[in-house]
Amino acid sequence: MSISYAFVNGKIHTMEGFSTEAVAVSGEIIAALGSTSEILKLCDADTEIIDLEGRCLLPGFNDSHMHLILHGLSRDNINLRGLGSIDEIISAGRGFIEKENKKAGEWVIGYGFDQNLFTEKVLPLKEDIDKISDKHPILIDRICGHVGTVNSLALKMVGVTKDTVIEGGVIDRDEYGNSTGILREAAFDWFKSYIPKPGVEKIKDVIRRASKEALALGLTSLQTNDCNVTDYDTVFEAYQSLAKEGELTIRIFEEVQGTRPEELKRFLDTGIGAGFQDDYFKSGNIKLFLDGSLGARTAGMRQGYSDDPDNRGIFVHTQKKIDELVGMVHKAGVQVACHAIGDGAIEQCINAVEKAVKDEPKQLRHRIVHCQIADNGLFERMAQLGIAADIQPPFVASDYTIVEDRIGAERGNKSYAWKTMLDYGIHLGGGSDCPVENHNPLWGIYCAVTREDESGKPAGGWLPDEKLSVEEAVKLYTIGPAYLSFEEDKKGTIKEGKLADMVVLSEDIFEVKPEDIKNIKVLMTMVGGKVRYTRE
Repeated sequence: MSISYAFVNGKIHTMEGFSTEAVAVSGEIIAALGSTSEILKLCDADTEIIDLEGRCLLPGFNDSHMHLILHGLSRDNINLRGLGSIDEIISAGRGFIEKENKKAGEWVIGYGFDQNLFTEKVLPLKEDIDKISDKHPILIDRICGHVGTVNSLALKMVGVTKDTVIEGGVIDRDEYGNSTGILREAAFDWFKSYIPKPGVEKIKDVIRRASKEALALGLTSLQTNDCNVTDYDTVFEAYQSLAKEGELTIRIFEEVQGTRPEELKRFLDTGIGAGFQDDYFKSGNIKLFLDGSLGARTAGMRQGYSDDPDNRGIFVHTQKKIDELVGMVHKAGVQVACHAIGDGAIEQCINAVEKAVKDEPKQLRHRIVHCQIADNGLFERMAQLGIAADIQPPFVASDYTIVEDRIGAERGNKSYAWKTMLDYGIHLGGGSDCPVENHNPLWGIYCAVTREDESGKPAGGWLPDEKLSVEEAVKLYTIGPAYLSFEEDKKGTIKEGKLADMVVLSEDIFEVKPEDIKNIKVLMTMVGGKVRYTRE
Protein backbone atom coordinates (compact mmCIF):
# COMPACT_ATOMS: atom_id res chain seq x y z
CA MET A 1 0.00 0.00 0.00
CA SER A 2 1.49 3.29 -1.11
CA ILE A 3 0.99 6.28 1.20
CA SER A 4 0.38 9.46 -0.77
CA TYR A 5 -0.05 11.85 2.16
CA ALA A 6 0.83 11.72 5.85
CA PHE A 7 -0.48 14.31 8.30
CA VAL A 8 1.71 14.23 11.43
CA ASN A 9 2.21 16.05 14.74
CA GLY A 10 -1.42 17.13 14.86
CA LYS A 11 -4.52 17.10 16.99
CA ILE A 12 -6.64 14.81 14.88
CA HIS A 13 -10.21 14.60 16.15
CA THR A 14 -11.64 11.54 14.45
CA MET A 15 -15.23 12.04 15.71
CA GLU A 16 -15.10 8.30 16.42
CA GLY A 17 -14.72 8.91 20.16
CA PHE A 18 -10.96 9.38 20.25
CA SER A 19 -8.21 11.67 18.99
CA THR A 20 -4.82 10.82 17.58
CA GLU A 21 -1.63 12.42 16.33
CA ALA A 22 -1.26 11.35 12.71
CA VAL A 23 -3.14 9.95 9.74
CA ALA A 24 -2.01 8.35 6.49
CA VAL A 25 -3.79 8.63 3.15
CA SER A 26 -3.52 6.17 0.28
CA GLY A 27 -5.13 7.36 -2.92
CA GLU A 28 -8.58 8.58 -1.97
CA ILE A 29 -8.84 6.51 1.22
CA ILE A 30 -7.74 6.94 4.83
CA ALA A 31 -5.15 4.19 5.25
CA ALA A 32 -4.03 4.37 8.87
CA LEU A 33 -4.22 6.30 12.14
CA GLY A 34 -1.65 6.42 14.90
CA SER A 35 1.26 8.26 16.42
CA THR A 36 3.59 10.32 14.28
CA SER A 37 6.32 7.69 14.52
CA GLU A 38 3.92 4.91 13.54
CA ILE A 39 2.63 6.76 10.49
CA LEU A 40 6.09 7.86 9.35
CA LYS A 41 7.16 4.20 9.23
CA LEU A 42 4.53 3.67 6.51
CA CYS A 43 5.89 6.45 4.30
CA ASP A 44 8.33 6.28 1.40
CA ALA A 45 10.15 8.80 -0.75
CA ASP A 46 7.00 9.61 -2.71
CA THR A 47 4.87 10.40 0.35
CA GLU A 48 4.05 14.05 0.91
CA ILE A 49 4.44 14.62 4.63
CA ILE A 50 2.44 17.50 6.10
CA ASP A 51 3.57 18.63 9.55
CA LEU A 52 0.48 19.99 11.29
CA GLU A 53 2.63 21.57 14.02
CA GLY A 54 -0.02 20.84 16.61
CA ARG A 55 -2.94 22.12 14.55
CA CYS A 56 -6.41 20.60 14.44
CA LEU A 57 -7.58 18.20 11.74
CA LEU A 58 -11.24 17.20 11.42
CA PRO A 59 -13.40 15.22 9.01
CA GLY A 60 -14.40 17.41 6.07
CA PHE A 61 -17.47 19.53 6.67
CA ASN A 62 -20.79 18.59 5.05
CA ASP A 63 -23.65 21.08 4.55
CA SER A 64 -26.90 19.13 4.86
CA HIS A 65 -29.06 21.68 3.04
CA MET A 66 -28.16 24.51 0.69
CA HIS A 67 -28.64 25.81 -2.86
CA LEU A 68 -25.23 25.83 -4.52
CA ILE A 69 -26.25 26.95 -8.01
CA LEU A 70 -28.63 29.62 -6.72
CA HIS A 71 -25.82 30.91 -4.51
CA GLY A 72 -23.49 31.10 -7.48
CA LEU A 73 -26.07 32.79 -9.68
CA SER A 74 -26.93 35.31 -6.94
CA ARG A 75 -23.40 36.65 -7.29
CA ASP A 76 -24.38 37.84 -10.77
CA ASN A 77 -27.51 39.70 -9.58
CA ILE A 78 -28.23 42.85 -7.55
CA ASN A 79 -26.95 42.31 -4.02
CA LEU A 80 -29.71 43.50 -1.67
CA ARG A 81 -28.35 42.00 1.56
CA GLY A 82 -28.27 44.30 4.57
CA LEU A 83 -29.97 47.24 2.87
CA GLY A 84 -31.85 49.48 5.28
CA SER A 85 -34.64 51.01 3.23
CA ILE A 86 -36.66 50.77 0.04
CA ASP A 87 -34.79 53.82 -1.27
CA GLU A 88 -31.54 51.88 -0.91
CA ILE A 89 -33.03 49.06 -2.99
CA ILE A 90 -34.00 51.54 -5.70
CA SER A 91 -30.50 53.02 -5.68
CA ALA A 92 -28.84 49.58 -5.81
CA GLY A 93 -31.06 48.54 -8.71
CA ARG A 94 -30.36 51.64 -10.75
CA GLY A 95 -26.64 51.30 -10.12
CA PHE A 96 -26.67 47.65 -11.20
CA ILE A 97 -28.48 48.37 -14.48
CA GLU A 98 -26.02 51.14 -15.31
CA LYS A 99 -22.93 49.13 -14.33
CA GLU A 100 -24.01 46.01 -16.22
CA ASN A 101 -25.32 48.04 -19.17
CA LYS A 102 -28.58 46.10 -19.16
CA LYS A 103 -30.53 46.50 -22.39
CA ALA A 104 -34.19 47.51 -22.38
CA GLY A 105 -36.40 44.44 -22.03
CA GLU A 106 -33.66 42.38 -20.36
CA TRP A 107 -34.61 40.80 -17.03
CA VAL A 108 -33.05 42.29 -13.90
CA ILE A 109 -32.93 40.17 -10.73
CA GLY A 110 -32.12 41.21 -7.18
CA TYR A 111 -31.60 38.95 -4.20
CA GLY A 112 -31.35 39.14 -0.44
CA PHE A 113 -33.50 41.97 0.92
CA ASP A 114 -35.08 41.72 4.37
CA GLN A 115 -37.89 44.14 5.14
CA ASN A 116 -37.25 43.68 8.86
CA LEU A 117 -34.07 45.75 8.35
CA PHE A 118 -35.92 48.56 6.54
CA THR A 119 -36.90 51.77 8.26
CA GLU A 120 -40.34 51.18 6.68
CA LYS A 121 -40.61 47.54 7.96
CA VAL A 122 -42.78 46.65 4.94
CA LEU A 123 -42.32 44.73 1.71
CA PRO A 124 -41.67 46.87 -1.38
CA LEU A 125 -44.56 47.34 -3.82
CA LYS A 126 -44.48 47.32 -7.62
CA GLU A 127 -44.53 51.13 -7.60
CA ASP A 128 -41.27 51.09 -5.64
CA ILE A 129 -39.61 48.71 -8.09
CA ASP A 130 -40.95 50.75 -11.02
CA LYS A 131 -38.66 53.54 -9.78
CA ILE A 132 -35.65 51.37 -10.59
CA SER A 133 -36.69 51.13 -14.24
CA ASP A 134 -39.82 50.95 -16.35
CA LYS A 135 -37.85 49.60 -19.33
CA HIS A 136 -36.69 46.36 -17.68
CA PRO A 137 -38.75 43.55 -16.15
CA ILE A 138 -37.49 43.40 -12.55
CA LEU A 139 -37.86 40.82 -9.80
CA ILE A 140 -36.40 41.15 -6.31
CA ASP A 141 -36.21 38.13 -4.04
CA ARG A 142 -36.49 38.29 -0.26
CA ILE A 143 -33.62 36.64 1.63
CA CYS A 144 -35.80 33.60 2.38
CA GLY A 145 -36.66 32.99 -1.28
CA HIS A 146 -40.35 32.57 -0.46
CA VAL A 147 -41.58 36.10 -1.16
CA GLY A 148 -40.63 38.76 -3.67
CA THR A 149 -41.76 41.84 -5.53
CA VAL A 150 -41.88 42.52 -9.27
CA ASN A 151 -42.41 45.71 -11.21
CA SER A 152 -45.32 46.64 -13.47
CA LEU A 153 -43.53 45.69 -16.69
CA ALA A 154 -42.76 42.21 -15.33
CA LEU A 155 -46.41 41.71 -14.34
CA LYS A 156 -47.49 42.76 -17.83
CA MET A 157 -44.97 40.51 -19.59
CA VAL A 158 -45.98 37.44 -17.58
CA GLY A 159 -49.66 38.25 -17.98
CA VAL A 160 -50.82 38.54 -14.36
CA THR A 161 -54.44 39.71 -14.26
CA LYS A 162 -57.19 40.11 -11.69
CA ASP A 163 -58.21 36.53 -12.47
CA THR A 164 -54.78 34.92 -12.02
CA VAL A 165 -54.85 32.37 -9.18
CA ILE A 166 -51.99 30.01 -8.30
CA GLU A 167 -52.65 27.04 -6.03
CA GLY A 168 -50.39 27.05 -2.97
CA GLY A 169 -49.44 30.69 -3.42
CA VAL A 170 -50.71 34.24 -3.00
CA ILE A 171 -50.68 37.23 -5.33
CA ASP A 172 -51.16 40.24 -3.05
CA ARG A 173 -53.85 42.61 -4.33
CA ASP A 174 -55.05 46.11 -3.59
CA GLU A 175 -58.66 47.08 -2.84
CA TYR A 176 -59.48 47.02 -6.55
CA GLY A 177 -58.12 43.50 -7.09
CA ASN A 178 -54.97 44.63 -8.88
CA SER A 179 -51.64 42.98 -8.07
CA THR A 180 -49.43 44.99 -5.71
CA GLY A 181 -46.39 43.26 -7.18
CA ILE A 182 -45.88 41.10 -4.09
CA LEU A 183 -45.88 37.35 -4.76
CA ARG A 184 -45.74 34.60 -2.15
CA GLU A 185 -44.76 30.92 -2.20
CA ALA A 186 -46.09 28.94 -5.20
CA ALA A 187 -47.19 32.16 -6.92
CA PHE A 188 -43.63 33.47 -6.68
CA ASP A 189 -42.21 30.19 -7.99
CA TRP A 190 -44.72 30.21 -10.84
CA PHE A 191 -43.76 33.75 -11.78
CA LYS A 192 -40.04 32.95 -11.73
CA SER A 193 -40.64 30.13 -14.21
CA TYR A 194 -41.11 32.80 -16.91
CA ILE A 195 -37.60 34.17 -16.44
CA PRO A 196 -35.13 32.79 -19.02
CA LYS A 197 -33.15 29.89 -17.54
CA PRO A 198 -29.37 29.52 -17.70
CA GLY A 199 -28.03 26.79 -19.97
CA VAL A 200 -25.77 23.86 -19.11
CA GLU A 201 -22.47 25.67 -19.77
CA LYS A 202 -23.50 28.63 -17.61
CA ILE A 203 -24.54 26.26 -14.82
CA LYS A 204 -21.22 24.40 -15.07
CA ASP A 205 -19.32 27.67 -14.72
CA VAL A 206 -21.41 28.62 -11.69
CA ILE A 207 -20.76 25.22 -10.08
CA ARG A 208 -17.00 25.62 -10.59
CA ARG A 209 -16.96 29.06 -8.98
CA ALA A 210 -19.28 28.17 -6.10
CA SER A 211 -17.42 24.92 -5.38
CA LYS A 212 -14.13 26.78 -5.10
CA GLU A 213 -15.68 29.11 -2.55
CA ALA A 214 -17.13 26.19 -0.56
CA LEU A 215 -13.79 24.34 -0.48
CA ALA A 216 -12.17 27.43 1.06
CA LEU A 217 -14.66 27.06 3.92
CA GLY A 218 -13.63 23.45 4.60
CA LEU A 219 -16.69 21.96 2.93
CA THR A 220 -16.07 18.63 1.23
CA SER A 221 -19.70 17.57 0.69
CA LEU A 222 -22.85 19.51 -0.13
CA GLN A 223 -26.47 18.40 -0.07
CA THR A 224 -28.04 20.88 -2.43
CA ASN A 225 -31.42 21.61 -3.97
CA ASP A 226 -30.69 23.16 -7.34
CA CYS A 227 -33.90 22.34 -9.17
CA ASN A 228 -35.39 25.64 -7.99
CA VAL A 229 -33.13 27.35 -10.54
CA THR A 230 -33.89 25.35 -13.66
CA ASP A 231 -35.22 21.92 -14.63
CA TYR A 232 -33.54 18.88 -13.16
CA ASP A 233 -32.43 17.61 -16.59
CA THR A 234 -30.19 20.66 -16.99
CA VAL A 235 -28.94 20.42 -13.41
CA PHE A 236 -28.10 16.73 -13.78
CA GLU A 237 -26.41 17.23 -17.14
CA ALA A 238 -24.19 19.97 -15.72
CA TYR A 239 -23.11 17.99 -12.65
CA GLN A 240 -22.70 14.69 -14.49
CA SER A 241 -20.66 16.37 -17.21
CA LEU A 242 -18.30 17.93 -14.66
CA ALA A 243 -17.98 14.63 -12.81
CA LYS A 244 -17.14 12.71 -15.99
CA GLU A 245 -14.58 15.35 -16.93
CA GLY A 246 -12.98 15.18 -13.48
CA GLU A 247 -13.85 18.82 -12.81
CA LEU A 248 -16.24 18.27 -9.92
CA THR A 249 -14.04 19.04 -6.91
CA ILE A 250 -16.61 18.71 -4.14
CA ARG A 251 -19.10 15.93 -3.39
CA ILE A 252 -22.70 16.67 -4.38
CA PHE A 253 -25.86 14.99 -3.05
CA GLU A 254 -28.65 16.47 -5.16
CA GLU A 255 -32.17 17.02 -3.86
CA VAL A 256 -34.85 17.01 -6.55
CA GLN A 257 -37.67 19.46 -5.96
CA GLY A 258 -41.16 18.28 -6.81
CA THR A 259 -44.64 19.74 -6.45
CA ARG A 260 -46.92 17.69 -8.67
CA PRO A 261 -47.51 13.92 -8.82
CA GLU A 262 -46.74 13.84 -12.55
CA GLU A 263 -43.35 15.49 -11.91
CA LEU A 264 -42.48 12.97 -9.23
CA LYS A 265 -43.70 10.05 -11.31
CA ARG A 266 -41.49 11.05 -14.23
CA PHE A 267 -38.44 11.29 -12.01
CA LEU A 268 -39.14 8.12 -10.06
CA ASP A 269 -39.97 6.14 -13.22
CA THR A 270 -36.60 6.98 -14.76
CA GLY A 271 -34.88 5.81 -11.60
CA ILE A 272 -33.64 8.34 -9.08
CA GLY A 273 -30.42 9.73 -10.42
CA ALA A 274 -30.61 7.80 -13.67
CA GLY A 275 -27.34 8.04 -15.55
CA PHE A 276 -23.81 8.65 -14.36
CA GLN A 277 -23.35 8.70 -10.59
CA ASP A 278 -20.30 8.25 -8.38
CA ASP A 279 -18.93 9.45 -5.06
CA TYR A 280 -18.78 13.01 -6.43
CA PHE A 281 -22.33 13.27 -7.71
CA LYS A 282 -25.46 11.43 -6.75
CA SER A 283 -29.10 12.21 -6.15
CA GLY A 284 -30.92 10.77 -3.26
CA ASN A 285 -34.12 12.45 -2.16
CA ILE A 286 -37.19 14.37 -3.21
CA LYS A 287 -37.69 17.86 -1.79
CA LEU A 288 -41.27 18.93 -1.05
CA PHE A 289 -42.23 22.44 0.04
CA LEU A 290 -45.00 22.45 2.65
CA ASP A 291 -44.88 26.07 3.81
CA GLY A 292 -42.88 29.30 3.66
CA SER A 293 -40.73 31.24 6.13
CA LEU A 294 -41.13 32.86 9.52
CA GLY A 295 -39.70 36.21 8.40
CA ALA A 296 -42.28 36.46 5.61
CA ARG A 297 -45.12 35.22 7.86
CA THR A 298 -45.75 32.36 5.44
CA ALA A 299 -44.63 29.47 7.67
CA GLY A 300 -47.66 27.20 8.21
CA MET A 301 -48.82 27.57 11.82
CA ARG A 302 -51.46 25.67 13.80
CA GLN A 303 -52.55 28.99 15.32
CA GLY A 304 -52.39 32.54 13.95
CA TYR A 305 -49.33 34.76 14.09
CA SER A 306 -49.13 36.90 17.22
CA ASP A 307 -48.53 40.02 15.11
CA ASP A 308 -51.11 38.97 12.48
CA PRO A 309 -53.75 36.83 14.26
CA ASP A 310 -55.88 36.10 11.20
CA ASN A 311 -52.87 34.74 9.32
CA ARG A 312 -51.69 31.15 9.80
CA GLY A 313 -49.19 31.37 6.97
CA ILE A 314 -49.34 29.48 3.70
CA PHE A 315 -49.87 25.73 3.52
CA VAL A 316 -48.65 24.83 0.04
CA HIS A 317 -50.63 21.57 -0.04
CA THR A 318 -53.61 20.00 1.67
CA GLN A 319 -52.98 17.07 3.97
CA LYS A 320 -54.51 14.77 1.36
CA LYS A 321 -52.11 16.04 -1.31
CA ILE A 322 -49.09 15.67 0.98
CA ASP A 323 -50.15 12.13 1.85
CA GLU A 324 -50.26 11.37 -1.87
CA LEU A 325 -46.85 12.89 -2.63
CA VAL A 326 -45.03 11.43 0.38
CA GLY A 327 -46.70 8.06 -0.15
CA MET A 328 -45.62 7.95 -3.79
CA VAL A 329 -41.99 8.71 -2.94
CA HIS A 330 -41.91 6.38 0.07
CA LYS A 331 -43.35 3.50 -1.94
CA ALA A 332 -40.56 3.98 -4.50
CA GLY A 333 -38.00 3.56 -1.71
CA VAL A 334 -36.80 7.15 -1.89
CA GLN A 335 -36.17 9.58 0.95
CA VAL A 336 -38.45 12.61 1.33
CA ALA A 337 -37.11 15.96 2.54
CA CYS A 338 -40.01 18.21 3.54
CA HIS A 339 -39.44 21.93 3.90
CA ALA A 340 -41.51 22.68 7.00
CA ILE A 341 -40.92 25.61 9.37
CA GLY A 342 -44.23 26.14 11.16
CA ASP A 343 -45.74 23.63 13.58
CA GLY A 344 -48.73 23.16 11.28
CA ALA A 345 -46.57 22.19 8.31
CA ILE A 346 -44.34 20.00 10.49
CA GLU A 347 -47.45 18.18 11.70
CA GLN A 348 -48.57 17.68 8.09
CA CYS A 349 -45.24 16.05 7.24
CA ILE A 350 -45.33 13.77 10.27
CA ASN A 351 -48.90 12.73 9.46
CA ALA A 352 -47.93 11.88 5.89
CA VAL A 353 -44.85 9.87 6.87
CA GLU A 354 -46.83 8.04 9.54
CA LYS A 355 -49.42 7.01 6.96
CA ALA A 356 -46.78 6.00 4.40
CA VAL A 357 -44.88 3.87 6.92
CA LYS A 358 -48.09 2.21 8.08
CA ASP A 359 -49.00 1.35 4.49
CA GLU A 360 -45.50 0.12 3.65
CA PRO A 361 -43.13 -0.31 6.62
CA LYS A 362 -39.54 0.65 5.82
CA GLN A 363 -36.99 3.12 7.20
CA LEU A 364 -35.87 5.70 4.63
CA ARG A 365 -34.60 8.38 7.01
CA HIS A 366 -37.17 10.91 5.83
CA ARG A 367 -36.25 14.38 7.02
CA ILE A 368 -37.85 17.68 7.88
CA VAL A 369 -35.82 20.59 6.57
CA HIS A 370 -35.67 23.55 9.00
CA CYS A 371 -38.09 22.16 11.63
CA GLN A 372 -38.14 25.45 13.54
CA ILE A 373 -41.46 25.90 15.36
CA ALA A 374 -42.49 22.68 17.07
CA ASP A 375 -43.16 21.13 20.48
CA ASN A 376 -42.37 17.99 22.44
CA GLY A 377 -45.39 16.14 21.09
CA LEU A 378 -44.17 16.60 17.54
CA PHE A 379 -40.61 15.65 18.50
CA GLU A 380 -41.82 12.45 20.13
CA ARG A 381 -43.67 11.45 16.96
CA MET A 382 -40.62 12.28 14.82
CA ALA A 383 -38.41 10.09 16.98
CA GLN A 384 -40.86 7.18 16.85
CA LEU A 385 -41.02 7.37 13.04
CA GLY A 386 -37.28 7.88 12.57
CA ILE A 387 -37.78 11.30 10.96
CA ALA A 388 -34.57 13.34 11.02
CA ALA A 389 -34.28 17.12 11.41
CA ASP A 390 -32.21 19.02 8.88
CA ILE A 391 -31.49 22.19 10.87
CA GLN A 392 -29.79 25.51 10.09
CA PRO A 393 -28.01 26.91 13.18
CA PRO A 394 -27.35 30.33 11.55
CA PHE A 395 -31.10 30.97 11.61
CA VAL A 396 -30.82 31.64 15.36
CA ALA A 397 -28.54 34.63 14.81
CA SER A 398 -30.89 36.02 12.16
CA ASP A 399 -34.27 35.20 13.68
CA TYR A 400 -34.07 35.57 17.46
CA THR A 401 -35.08 39.24 17.30
CA ILE A 402 -38.34 38.51 15.45
CA VAL A 403 -39.50 35.17 16.89
CA GLU A 404 -41.44 36.53 19.87
CA ASP A 405 -43.08 39.24 17.76
CA ARG A 406 -44.16 36.66 15.19
CA ILE A 407 -45.42 33.83 17.39
CA GLY A 408 -45.30 35.00 21.02
CA ALA A 409 -43.24 33.82 23.96
CA GLU A 410 -45.02 30.51 24.60
CA ARG A 411 -44.43 29.12 21.12
CA GLY A 412 -41.16 30.98 20.70
CA ASN A 413 -39.64 29.35 23.77
CA LYS A 414 -40.07 25.93 22.14
CA SER A 415 -38.44 26.99 18.89
CA TYR A 416 -35.14 26.00 17.31
CA ALA A 417 -34.98 23.33 20.02
CA TRP A 418 -31.93 21.36 18.90
CA LYS A 419 -30.85 20.04 22.28
CA THR A 420 -34.38 18.82 22.96
CA MET A 421 -34.40 17.08 19.58
CA LEU A 422 -31.18 15.26 20.45
CA ASP A 423 -32.61 14.27 23.83
CA TYR A 424 -35.52 12.64 21.99
CA GLY A 425 -33.06 10.69 19.85
CA ILE A 426 -33.78 12.57 16.63
CA HIS A 427 -30.93 12.47 14.11
CA LEU A 428 -29.72 15.96 13.19
CA GLY A 429 -27.85 17.33 10.21
CA GLY A 430 -26.52 20.87 10.04
CA GLY A 431 -26.81 23.13 7.02
CA SER A 432 -26.95 26.76 6.00
CA ASP A 433 -29.75 27.07 3.42
CA CYS A 434 -27.17 29.16 1.55
CA PRO A 435 -27.61 31.71 0.00
CA VAL A 436 -30.20 32.45 2.69
CA GLU A 437 -27.40 32.24 5.28
CA ASN A 438 -23.61 32.20 5.33
CA HIS A 439 -22.45 28.66 4.50
CA ASN A 440 -19.26 28.79 6.57
CA PRO A 441 -19.60 25.66 8.79
CA LEU A 442 -17.54 27.31 11.53
CA TRP A 443 -20.15 30.07 11.67
CA GLY A 444 -22.86 27.42 11.91
CA ILE A 445 -21.01 25.60 14.69
CA TYR A 446 -20.56 28.89 16.56
CA CYS A 447 -24.30 29.58 16.30
CA ALA A 448 -25.19 26.09 17.54
CA VAL A 449 -22.83 26.34 20.51
CA THR A 450 -23.48 29.96 21.59
CA ARG A 451 -26.92 30.77 20.11
CA GLU A 452 -25.63 34.32 19.73
CA ASP A 453 -25.23 36.61 16.73
CA GLU A 454 -21.92 37.92 15.44
CA SER A 455 -21.81 40.67 18.04
CA GLY A 456 -22.42 38.23 20.91
CA LYS A 457 -26.09 39.05 21.41
CA PRO A 458 -28.15 38.10 23.25
CA ALA A 459 -25.56 37.71 26.00
CA GLY A 460 -25.49 34.11 27.18
CA GLY A 461 -27.41 32.95 24.12
CA TRP A 462 -31.05 32.86 23.07
CA LEU A 463 -32.85 29.99 24.83
CA PRO A 464 -29.51 28.81 26.29
CA ASP A 465 -30.88 25.44 27.40
CA GLU A 466 -30.94 24.52 23.70
CA LYS A 467 -27.21 25.13 23.18
CA LEU A 468 -25.21 22.22 21.79
CA SER A 469 -21.78 21.14 22.99
CA VAL A 470 -18.88 21.69 20.61
CA GLU A 471 -18.77 17.95 19.91
CA GLU A 472 -22.50 17.85 19.15
CA ALA A 473 -22.16 20.89 16.88
CA VAL A 474 -19.19 19.47 14.97
CA LYS A 475 -21.17 16.27 14.43
CA LEU A 476 -23.93 18.40 12.89
CA TYR A 477 -21.55 19.21 10.03
CA THR A 478 -19.74 15.87 9.72
CA ILE A 479 -21.31 12.54 10.63
CA GLY A 480 -24.83 14.03 10.92
CA PRO A 481 -25.26 14.89 7.22
CA ALA A 482 -23.45 11.68 6.22
CA TYR A 483 -26.14 9.72 8.06
CA LEU A 484 -28.91 11.69 6.35
CA SER A 485 -27.49 10.78 2.92
CA PHE A 486 -26.92 7.10 3.86
CA GLU A 487 -23.14 7.60 3.61
CA GLU A 488 -22.02 7.24 7.22
CA ASP A 489 -19.97 4.19 6.25
CA LYS A 490 -17.99 6.28 3.73
CA LYS A 491 -17.48 9.66 5.36
CA GLY A 492 -18.27 11.87 8.34
CA THR A 493 -15.50 10.55 10.60
CA ILE A 494 -11.78 9.87 10.25
CA LYS A 495 -11.49 6.11 10.11
CA GLU A 496 -9.46 3.57 8.19
CA GLY A 497 -11.18 2.73 4.92
CA LYS A 498 -13.27 5.90 4.75
CA LEU A 499 -12.85 8.59 2.13
CA ALA A 500 -9.97 10.97 2.80
CA ASP A 501 -12.15 14.07 3.16
CA MET A 502 -10.51 16.23 5.81
CA VAL A 503 -9.99 19.82 6.87
CA VAL A 504 -7.10 21.48 8.73
CA LEU A 505 -7.97 24.39 11.04
CA SER A 506 -5.86 27.22 12.44
CA GLU A 507 -7.02 26.53 16.00
CA ASP A 508 -8.28 23.52 17.92
CA ILE A 509 -12.04 23.92 17.86
CA PHE A 510 -12.32 21.94 21.10
CA GLU A 511 -9.93 24.23 23.00
CA VAL A 512 -10.81 27.79 21.95
CA LYS A 513 -13.48 29.77 23.75
CA PRO A 514 -16.93 29.26 22.18
CA GLU A 515 -17.09 32.90 21.10
CA ASP A 516 -13.85 32.44 19.13
CA ILE A 517 -15.05 29.48 17.04
CA LYS A 518 -16.32 31.85 14.35
CA ASN A 519 -12.81 33.31 13.97
CA ILE A 520 -11.07 30.00 13.22
CA LYS A 521 -9.57 29.82 9.72
CA VAL A 522 -9.51 26.90 7.32
CA LEU A 523 -5.90 26.18 6.32
CA MET A 524 -6.39 23.18 4.04
CA THR A 525 -9.21 21.14 2.54
CA MET A 526 -8.72 17.63 1.19
CA VAL A 527 -11.35 15.77 -0.83
CA GLY A 528 -10.77 12.16 -1.82
CA GLY A 529 -7.06 12.34 -1.03
CA LYS A 530 -6.53 15.46 -3.16
CA VAL A 531 -5.67 18.84 -1.65
CA ARG A 532 -8.36 21.10 -3.08
CA TYR A 533 -7.66 24.24 -1.06
CA THR A 534 -4.68 25.72 0.78
CA ARG A 535 -4.85 29.06 2.56
CA GLU A 536 -2.22 31.45 1.27
